[in-house]
Amino acid sequence: MEIKKTVGLPYKDGERKGYTIHTTCGEAFIAAPLGLTKWQCNGKQFKTLSAVKDSISNGDLSEQDDSEAPDEQSTLDGADTWDCVHPCAWLCLVTTGCKETLETLGNYGWLDCMGRPDIARAEREIKRVENLKRGN
Repeated sequence: MEIKKTVGLPYKDGERKGYTIHTTCGEAFIAAPLGLTKWQCNGKQFKTLSAVKDSISNGDLSEQDDSEAPDEQSTLDGADTWDCVHPCAWLCLVTTGCKETLETLGNYGWLDCMGRPDIARAEREIKRVENLKRGN
C-alpha cells in the first residue's frame, strides 16, 4: 500500500502531535503519540513514526481482510460454473488493459488499490465456484 500524504493534527490538550496517514487506496490511519517517544496505530505500538509508515506500506495495518472466504452460493440447481462466476472475475484474468474494460471493472469494484485488475480476487471467485460445482 502506498502512502499518499501525512497530515499533522493536534492531539489532546497540546501534547505531542499526532498524524493522519492517508494511502492511495483511500484508507486513513491515525498515528497517535503514546508516552514521550512511542506511537500507536490500530491498537499496535511502534517506536517511531517511520515504523508506523513502514507497517502501513507493507499492508500490516490494513483493515481489509482479503483472506475472508467469499459467500458461497449453491450450484445444485444445475447452473454451470460460468453462470455463477462474476463476469468481472473473468475480465480480470483476460484483460489487455483496454480503457473500456478497466472502466467497467472499476465501476463494479474489481480494481485493486493501484487501479489494476484484482487478479487475486478473480482467482478466489473462480476457485469458489469450482469448489461449489465439485460439492465441497
